[in-house]
Amino acid sequence: ARGRPQNKPFVSGSGVPWWRIFTNRSIIALVLGYFCQGFPIYFFHTWLFIYLVKVRGFSLTQGGLYGAIPYLAIALASPLGGQFSDFAVRKFGKRLGQRIAVWLGMFSSAILLWEGAHAGNKVTAILLLAAAAGCNMFASVTFWAACIDLGHDYSGSVAGLMNTFGNLGGFFSPIVTAYIASAFGWTSALTLAALVTVVSGLCWLVVDSTRGIGDHSD
Repeated sequence: ARGRPQNKPFVSGSGVPWWRIFTNRSIIALVLGYFCQGFPIYFFHTWLFIYLVKVRGFSLTQGGLYGAIPYLAIALASPLGGQFSDFAVRKFGKRLGQRIAVWLGMFSSAILLWEGAHAGNKVTAILLLAAAAGCNMFASVTFWAACIDLGHDYSGSVAGLMNTFGNLGGFFSPIVTAYIASAFGWTSALTLAALVTVVSGLCWLVVDSTRGIGDHSD
């Protein structure tokens, strides 16, 4: 981490440099990206079971069993995402390496969401959707690493801000999903989730984790 600039006030009266946090464009892009990350993943937390039973025709028991598959994918993909992110950073540097890790996860997730929404076979659909959830969390771990890189001594405050936006995305997700599904169908609702996932990845065009709030040139 780079040293603090000596010619600028760094810490606010509250002890946290909120002005520098809210004016750092990488942090703004990071939290907006995490908002878009939270939107699709909350489909699995809220509507997945109903989607499997009411739309895909699984029985209640099957819905419970198949509904667990995305969480198995998440459990497997999350540590793999961390390992891949570390590898990519060593190979390509922090800025590009983290972007590659997020782009691989988020863009793959978006494609899988779209394919799952349009799949004709119900088992194929849930497997594709489960893989989409795993890829989402494959990318998610790099967001948290960026909080440390951007926040320096105040990484906890940056992480809290980012997590707040992620949960805001989760707050809007079941509401917007239900409205779109009611008005246009579930395929359209999942297609929207796929588009939001793409936006999450695109936010990393702005994120530069080498220039945090402790860098006077950010």
